[in-house]
Amino acid sequence: MEYEEEYKQNRTAMKKLKKEGTMILIIFAGCLAMAVWMLVAFFITQNKMILLSSVLGAAAAVTGFFSAYRKDSALAIAAGVLLLATIAVMFFYDGFSVLGVAELAVFGWFAARNFLNIKKYKWLEQQEGFPQFEPKLREYDMEKAQRNIGDTYAAKTEERQKNSTDSMDEL
Repeated sequence: MEYEEEYKQNRTAMKKLKKEGTMILIIFAGCLAMAVWMLVAFFITQNKMILLSSVLGAAAAVTGFFSAYRKDSALAIAAGVLLLATIAVMFFYDGFSVLGVAELAVFGWFAARNFLNIKKYKWLEQQEGFPQFEPKLREYDMEKAQRNIGDTYAAKTEERQKNSTDSMDEL
């Protein structure tokens, strides 16, 4: 029964990952909303730097959203790089701004958490009992496998009965 404690820890970690994953999806949706807002700002000001940061922000939001949804670490890294490029463009355009620092703090933190969550999820996938981590389900599977093994004596007698004939023509 030592696996019950391990299952409990893995189940708790899985719940935490799902909760953080939902939060990350919401944050990347907010990043996409900010990119759309910056696109509107481009149409008002006609400044190409704002358009560039809007496109990079939208690309970062979409790749980040899909990385959190599909649990793909390559997309998470790409989202982080695109997010850093977006923030760099904003700093080069505006210089030091409160919006750039806030975006760096919020979106950068969640991009890093997304990567760490995906790494932890991939580790949990390798553990026994994934994704429910229920000890009763493991016990049921073990009992089912034990029933399928059967008794060796019963298996041999059943095989002999299948292969035997009722007539003694060969003698």
